[in-house]
Amino acid sequence: MGINMSERFKELSEEKQLSILRAAIEVFAKYEYKKASTDLIASKAGVSKGLLFYYFHNKKGFVFDSI
Repeated sequence: MGINMSERFKELSEEKQLSILRAAIEVFAKYEYKKASTDLIASKAGVSKGLLFYYFHNKKGFVFDSI
């Protein structure tokens, strides 16, 4: 059985996890799901978009795996 996104996410430091989650909350609260972009989340979190997609394959996975 492969590693799931939440298990991968736990590999990050707590500081990086919180940075990403706070950025996501801010972006989703301001723009709602449909208009929220992973580019903006990555930018606000100070990480690359590639890093987000390593831990969360898509925006939907990001929302559900980070709850």
